[in-house]
Amino acid sequence: MPSELRDFLALAHEAREQLNLEAKEQRQRQAATHEIQEERLMYLTDEKRVKTVSVLYSDLEGPLQMLDYDKKFLSRNWDNLTFDGSLGNSRSPADLSRRSDTFIGKSALM
Repeated sequence: MPSELRDFLALAHEAREQLNLEAKEQRQRQAATHEIQEERLMYLTDEKRVKTVSVLYSDLEGPLQMLDYDKKFLSRNWDNLTFDGSLGNSRSPADLSRRSDTFIGKSALM
């Protein structure tokens, strides 16, 4: 299979470890939330090899939930998402109908 068809981000263990250590250091020095958000959104928009983003959270009942988002959709709507993967109420019905072609899917981990 030609490599140009598989142009996605694959980080080595050392690179992931370095990114995690940098994130830990930011938490320890209590970096401002807006600075962290800006840095992460910049990385997400600038990195062309990232195609989708998985967001994991735990709901009130406790099971781990996972939502998969298209990178472009998430970077445009990061401040207006709900836990079911839809947009909040500040969007028009036209925006909500366009959402269906960019939302990847929803799955729950047991």
